[in-house]
Order: sequence, then C-alpha cells, then structure tokens
Amino acid sequence: MSLPTPAPTGAVEALLRTSTQAVPGVGHVSISLLERGGTVRTLATTGDVARRLDELQRALREGPSVDALHGDESIVGLHARCPQDAARWPELAPRVDALGLCTVLAVRMAWERKTLGVMTLGCDAPGGLPRQTVVLASAFAAHAAATVALARKAEQLELAMVTRQEIGQAVGILMERYGLTADAAFAYLRRLSQNGNVKLRDIADQLRLTGRLPGEEGPS
Repeated sequence: MSLPTPAPTGAVEALLRTSTQAVPGVGHVSISLLERGGTVRTLATTGDVARRLDELQRALREGPSVDALHGDESIVGLHARCPQDAARWPELAPRVDALGLCTVLAVRMAWERKTLGVMTLGCDAPGGLPRQTVVLASAFAAHAAATVALARKAEQLELAMVTRQEIGQAVGILMERYGLTADAAFAYLRRLSQNGNVKLRDIADQLRLTGRLPGEEGPS
C-alpha cells in the first residue's frame, strides 16, 4: 500500500502569500520540488505568471531555477534585459521579458545538506533586486525547505505505521489459522519474503486480501 503524494499544505500556501508581502518588489513566487529520478514538480505558485515561468524553465532546460537546482550556485538571478544574462540564457531571457518580468531570482531549498527543490521569485518592477531582498528570499526558501522536509517525514511515519498494522493483521491470521505464536508467524512471513525476494508488506497484503500466501499453503 502506498500513500498519495500530499497536496500543497496550508503552511506552504501561506508561506507563498507572505513572501510576496514581505520581500520587496516580488509579486510572483513558486515552489518546485526535486523528486526521484531527477524530475521536478511545481508544488505551489502564487498565480499564472509564476506557474508559466516554472514551465518555461523546465521545457527549455535553462534558467535560474535550473541552475540553482543542479549547479554550483544556490542563489541565481536573471535580469531580463541584461546582455550577460541574455547570453547565459538565450532562450529564456526574452520569454521572461514577454511575461512582464524584469528580474527572476531562484533560491535552492536544502535540508540537512540535501537539495529538496527551488523557490523562484519574479519581479515586474525595473531596477533589479536589492541585497536585502536576496537575504529575505533566502530566509523564506529555508523556511519552505523545513516545511517540506517535515511534511515528508510525517508522511513516511504514517506509511510506517500503516505497514506495521498490515503486517500485524497478517501475523494474526497465521496465528489463528495454524496455531502459531506471534514470533513464529512473523518469522514465517519474513522467511517467505527473503526466499521469494518479495517485500514483507506485499506478502502481508496478499494474505489479508486473498487469504493465501505466495508459493505455499502453510508453514512447514
């Protein structure tokens, strides 16, 4: 049994709203997560502009968010009409300008030295972003990383609790059916798992749902 990927939490959405109010000049913010296999998924945005900016960078495979996730710099900025930035991101820069944005700032989200994702901020006011804005954006990205990391830990804990419950039910079935002790029933399930190279949880699920064990009808 697997648990669905959780929808954006109220804490994440509140964080996005607060960031647009607290970080001067920023009106568009998104949080994207780095998932297994290297895929990137947008978790939450403040609106259509932030969502389109995320989609553009993923489709073009270039931009501050891409570099902040995979490069050496944890904070990367783009000024749409800066010649150096236009040369660095030739496909993205004119599209950023077309979105009505003057500046894009991407900040890597990390927790316990592990990259979790990226917070991307868009500014539609000319003049770039002052240093204080970068400092505040970094603080919000750290807060977002903590929120996501703790939510994932809670999800893993819930899954572990469900798994233990399912295995316990399977052990109870074997105890009743074959007159085994709890230790003997669990040892039998574990032996089936090791011999068949099947997850213990999957064997327990099969027993609970079908009343049958894989490959054997009962313990020897």
